[in-house]
Amino acid sequence: MGFSVSGSTVVLFLGIFISFGVAYSAANNGFERVNEAYEENADGELVRQNTEIDIADAAVANEGGEAYLNVAVDNNGSTTLSVNDTDILIDGNYTPQTSQKMVTVEVDGNSETDLWLPGETLQFNVSVTDPDRVKVVTGPGVATAEVI
Repeated sequence: MGFSVSGSTVVLFLGIFISFGVAYSAANNGFERVNEAYEENADGELVRQNTEIDIADAAVANEGGEAYLNVAVDNNGSTTLSVNDTDILIDGNYTPQTSQKMVTVEVDGNSETDLWLPGETLQFNVSVTDPDRVKVVTGPGVATAEVI
């Protein structure tokens, strides 16, 4: 056996060793990403299971010839929710909290907070024209609706 056989054997083993290292690191990174995604999904599902909201009151009031929808939503779950992540749909139309139609958005009388803690009530007042239903959707995706 000459140097060429030994040299080619070393080159082959070195190539196999390097390719195994690359394949292992790629597979390990892929496994870690899948595992992290699974854990995030499980955490999100736990948050959704612990979130419960109910519309306590939804009524239309006429003030000065203008109709206003007054809604009170109770956080009956054990999850702290974000007011900014809460969406309001009136007759299926999204109503942003920054809309000029939105008169007030407050949690237990505080319009400065973004936290909607368990046991607290979110209240909002919207200028509307003859609404039929209202739906409130939280950040985790839990929703409640009521026909007015």
